Amino acid sequence: MKKFFILLTIYLILINPLTVGSVFPLENKKLEVVSNLDLQKFQGTWYEIAHNPWFPEKGCFSMIAHYKLTDDNQINVTNICRKNGFDGEISKVTGIAWLVNPKIKAKWEVQFIWPFTLDYWVIDLEENYNYAVIGEPEKENLWILSRKPIIEKGILSKIIENTKIKGYDLSNLILTPQDPLYSKCLAQWVEDIDKQQVALTC
Repeated sequence: MKKFFILLTIYLILINPLTVGSVFPLENKKLEVVSNLDLQKFQGTWYEIAHNPWFPEKGCFSMIAHYKLTDDNQINVTNICRKNGFDGEISKVTGIAWLVNPKIKAKWEVQFIWPFTLDYWVIDLEENYNYAVIGEPEKENLWILSRKPIIEKGILSKIIENTKIKGYDLSNLILTPQDPLYSKCLAQWVEDIDKQQVALTC
């Protein structure tokens, strides 16, 4: 019996390479991005639903990303959360993003601190822009975003499974605490900053 499994493994790897992908994960498979991303539709407020471990987000509640297109075809990026609770201290960082290739709208470079940049690739997107998945070519950093602070469990499970198929290890995926009241209030505050209305009422 042991000899049989050894021969089967050799067959799958050497003789039938098309089959091996369904048995062993294709860890080195190239990460694809979505096509025909509309940046006008993509801009605005997104609630973070989950992420792979990322030290700047330690202790973050109500994590929100806000994107705004500029007149020079760049993207203003604002990431904001409250630390260690829904009413905790506000942590806010701003940066700028630009397209790696003007013809590929789903591949960005983001810079929060000069001269360091991060790859920001849109690798999954719901057709009505209700949710998105952000990754990068090394398949380590990952963010699942939604237009609403709470996403249906079935939809999230589908997103996670599709992301695993792309070669991501999500064994340490962190679900971001979100609350319909506090998170929406913080999101409104971020949007109002752009209108010079900076009072936080919650």
